[in-house]
Amino acid sequence: MKLYDLKNGLNPRRVRIFLAEKGISIPSEFVDMMKGENKAQTYLAINPMGLMPVLELDDGTHLAESIAICRYFEELHPEPPLFGTTTLERA
Repeated sequence: MKLYDLKNGLNPRRVRIFLAEKGISIPSEFVDMMKGENKAQTYLAINPMGLMPVLELDDGTHLAESIAICRYFEELHPEPPLFGTTTLERA
């Protein structure tokens, strides 16, 4: 797994905080928007919108959007439960 990240972005920061709270460490690759790396064809093949964060899974699948990435990790590592344990807590 690898996280395509943006150093100062709010949504990528959400994922980094979530992973830290879960005690999960994965490799990151920082994408420099100021240099236009997010508009390069190689990155657009990963995320056609050119946004971060994107989680690349071991099978080559890509997950975009910070909440989707956090929910993915919540399913993989349910403890501690950061989205809550009941329907009401998760709402």
